[in-house]
Amino acid sequence: MYKNIGWHNANGKNTLKFTSALFLFFLLVSATSLRAQGGKAGYFIQAEKLFSEKKYYEAIQHYEKYLSTETSIAARSTPFAVRKKSPGKSNLSMHNEAVYHLAESYRHMNDWAKAEKLYKEATGFSNRAYPASQYWYGVSLRANNKPEEALAAFTSFQETYYTMDELLVGADKELENLKFQQEEKSKLKNGFFVTKQPGAENTSTYAAAIDGDSVYFTSIYKDAVAEKQGKDYFVARLYRSTGYDDNIAANPEKVTIPGEEGSHIGLATFTPEGKKMFFTRWMVENGATISAIFSSDKTDTGWSKPVKLDEPVNMPGSNSTQPFVTTDGNFLLFSSNRPGGVGKYDLWYATLDSNANVLLVTNMGNIINTAGDEFSPSYHTLYRHLFYSSNGRIGMGGFDIYYAKGDFQLSNWEKVSNAGSPINSSKDDLYYVPTDPDNVWNTGLLSSDRDTDCCLDVFSVRQDNAQYVSGTVIDCKTKQPLQGVSLIVKDSKKGKTVLSQETDAEGKYNFQLKNTSRFDIVANKQGYEEATGNYLVTMITGRDTIQNDALCLSFIVANPSNPELDNALEALNETSTLAKFSYNKSYVEGSYYEKLDSLARLMERYPDIVIEIGGHTDSRGKESYNLILAQKRVDACIKYLAKKGISKDRLVGKAYGECCPLEPETINGQDNPAARERNRRVEYKLLKGKVNEQ
Repeated sequence: MYKNIGWHNANGKNTLKFTSALFLFFLLVSATSLRAQGGKAGYFIQAEKLFSEKKYYEAIQHYEKYLSTETSIAARSTPFAVRKKSPGKSNLSMHNEAVYHLAESYRHMNDWAKAEKLYKEATGFSNRAYPASQYWYGVSLRANNKPEEALAAFTSFQETYYTMDELLVGADKELENLKFQQEEKSKLKNGFFVTKQPGAENTSTYAAAIDGDSVYFTSIYKDAVAEKQGKDYFVARLYRSTGYDDNIAANPEKVTIPGEEGSHIGLATFTPEGKKMFFTRWMVENGATISAIFSSDKTDTGWSKPVKLDEPVNMPGSNSTQPFVTTDGNFLLFSSNRPGGVGKYDLWYATLDSNANVLLVTNMGNIINTAGDEFSPSYHTLYRHLFYSSNGRIGMGGFDIYYAKGDFQLSNWEKVSNAGSPINSSKDDLYYVPTDPDNVWNTGLLSSDRDTDCCLDVFSVRQDNAQYVSGTVIDCKTKQPLQGVSLIVKDSKKGKTVLSQETDAEGKYNFQLKNTSRFDIVANKQGYEEATGNYLVTMITGRDTIQNDALCLSFIVANPSNPELDNALEALNETSTLAKFSYNKSYVEGSYYEKLDSLARLMERYPDIVIEIGGHTDSRGKESYNLILAQKRVDACIKYLAKKGISKDRLVGKAYGECCPLEPETINGQDNPAARERNRRVEYKLLKGKVNEQ
């Protein structure tokens, strides 16, 4: 949005600071008279002070109290009338000033519903005193999805406002936004479902970022202790949750980062192996936001003390924010208002070396950047799509999500496109990140304030698609169709069964999928070897028909020789490490999925075997706590295997704690970190069942 531009006079000079200071002087001098009249206008004095300091939330409380208790006092009969205060305000009305500044405060807090009501009242004041009121009334109407009324407000503004400044330019752009909105509404197809993820009441959850099967997000909450101490009591912190298909804020884990006190933290991004995290840290000083990008390394004990990135990422006198590391680890994208850009906040990218050190920073150019603000970049590597938000282009209004196809190596970008409705709304829409590595639009997450009076929330994005899949199962040798083949269809990325059915008399099957870009069909028939077909779907909006190639089953030959499989099964007779864990952590890292998948495949092949899953820790901490931690690690592995279709009845979990280290954790009295890392593990071994027979 265009911030504070309503304070320009005919000469284009900003009068806000002078006006506020002069006005406060007269008010403070008259404090005795105020108290004599009941002290009600004291709320107004404090509100004006807070407003001038850009403390809008606090100012709102005092303006509301003043307006709810004000008495009818003519401006000329009070000591608060300041002659020739500014153009159009020869006689100050405290009521008018309070209403307009309250509207401005709600606007800065993105509470457009309350701002609309107050700006509407302000349009009845002197047009010379409050020339921007009609403009911001129109913006409020547009944000509140009232296009016809907004059109009338902007048209009225253009008929009475003659100064060539950002307001007049903004009105032209807003009229184009309204036209774009109407075009989007006239489209016959609605290609996406955008659903708000439920979160805790009175909090803001936004800026989701994906790292493996984890999602990190920023959440703002009210700190009651800080409020009592008179400090900034709305605090932004980073949280982590597992999985992003349901509610990411249901059971989040706070990410502990050293040195958080006195600052806000948000929007994390990670190098491909997950060992380094970049994030934004910011503070608010004298009403101004000061932000920079920091990095932290994953250690045995958690995240290391953050380090502020040097130039050229963080430049003196400017802000850098909202980092994003591409999945290949080659580039760090971010937004900055540094000199040398196209507009206010531009998108930039830094080239990274193999250790994630910054080599060179480059502006993304005027195809991507505008004279406005560009925020929250992300990139889909497979489809070479850049996603970001901008308020400098024609769209639905406020910040919209845009995309462009291109390549950082070549620095070439194709035409920028608006993501359209319903991904974009009449309010602010930011932080779009695709969550399907195979399909750019299939699923994703975004942040929007479309359903609130002030703050951003996380929304799930799902493309409206369906695939009607059909195929045939045949005998590999005779090529004849096989009837009664049991089929299990699995989502191979999520590891869960989608549906099951049998082939008909002609060996055929058919089923419907939605938003499942990778799936497996596991086929079983008595007397035949199990076979699995793996499939990748290219998503398109709407309904699609997919004909699979024939899946063939091989007739079982008595006691066939398979040395490679026999060796793998033989290994089950010995204890083997299944996964390792970071210090004090119990979630399974992605690098161990293949081992778990391999075990699941063997257990599917041999349905009579039972496996023990044993959890171990290092010797740090109390023994009782280590047993609990070991059990959590066991449970995480069993949960993963269960998602792969393995019955929990065939998995016996046991917590060993710090018992049975593989290596001594001290050598000659010296700590041995490498041994502690090996000892933090989950192992598996065969308990019962035949593994050497077909």
